[in-house]
Amino acid sequence: MTDLKSKTGLVTGANAGIGKDVARQLALRPEMARIYLACRNEDRATTAKAELEAATGRRIFDIVVVDVADLGSVRAGLAAIDGSVDALVMNAGVIGPRAMGLTADGVTTGFATNVLGHAVLLEGLLAQGRLGEVAVLAGSEAVRGVPKLRMKGPSFVSTSADELAAVIDGSYFADRKADFNLAFGQAKYIGALWMAYLGRQHPDRRFITMSPGNTTGTQAASDLPLPMRLAAKYVMPALGLAHKLDVGAKRLVDGVTDPTLSSGVFYASAANTLTGPLFNQADFLPDLANPTFQDHANEAIHRFIS
Repeated sequence: MTDLKSKTGLVTGANAGIGKDVARQLALRPEMARIYLACRNEDRATTAKAELEAATGRRIFDIVVVDVADLGSVRAGLAAIDGSVDALVMNAGVIGPRAMGLTADGVTTGFATNVLGHAVLLEGLLAQGRLGEVAVLAGSEAVRGVPKLRMKGPSFVSTSADELAAVIDGSYFADRKADFNLAFGQAKYIGALWMAYLGRQHPDRRFITMSPGNTTGTQAASDLPLPMRLAAKYVMPALGLAHKLDVGAKRLVDGVTDPTLSSGVFYASAANTLTGPLFNQADFLPDLANPTFQDHANEAIHRFIS
């Protein structure tokens, strides 16, 4: 972002964890004059707002109630946003058994939270001419698989719109054992392809997919089985497989503020790592740069947006 005054940001999932720290870090930048905290729980958002004001010494935070798993809620939240949004950070997400259930819109809770609700939000802003500069989607190294965590990477026969739509509505697992880790990686894969599609369609804006990396101090593992929660909290940091909350949040902030990052690119850690320097993930997974696959992801997503 350019260093001009009166910039507006919006962060989803901003009441805790990475989203909250993204809001904090953005508020420390003098060009930011307003930051929307987009949260599904108003009470928690109110608490977060007070804590952020105390931490930053700034009263620039506004609450907008948005449950990204509910497309009706997203549309209502979109209508409640006043004016344009210069920087949209789509941080809200979920992983775990709960993510495999279906929403009222006929998609998995995981896909709705990680991608579909954000698609309605971002494309709503675009359609209304209210996205000022940049949109950042939280990605994950799970897109290429994480062998150290026994997470398989997505693998498709043709990466057709039909195959990707089967992930969105959960039918991909109709004849195989449900795997919420794989479903999470699939959702992030489709999300990265969709953001690359938007980058091609809107060359006057920047669309960045950015993984926060494996980050401690978040609620991401709250729905996971106890052994996985303990590993996320204690084992992985001790082994150097995770970094601190402010480091993960800064990656998303860099997605907003670093003009050297290229639109349409998915940035994450190097191969076989979960922390450290950022790399274009198409260097490791060329499918991410395939325009046809990007088109298919966009088509699949829009089958579920009425």
